[in-house]
Amino acid sequence: MQDIYIELYYGKYVTIDLHGKTIAEAQAELLHAINSIDANLSLLVVHGYHSGISLKNFVRENFKHPLIESKVNIDAGRTLIKLKR
Repeated sequence: MQDIYIELYYGKYVTIDLHGKTIAEAQAELLHAINSIDANLSLLVVHGYHSGISLKNFVRENFKHPLIESKVNIDAGRTLIKLKR
């Protein structure tokens, strides 16, 4: 379900849910998503935080890709990755 406020402020996006994934699985899914989506879209990553913060920390601090322009902390459980156009 799209969040109208995120879309109004940051533009159109695609959501990826990483709940229950290992860091390796999350990295593979993020790489696939970034390499597959249109650069005019952003990627809303739902990583959660109630079951631990390792995925959140990975997405926000450690995950790098040359197509990433910036990361926006939407809330404790979601991060928006804006791509270079």
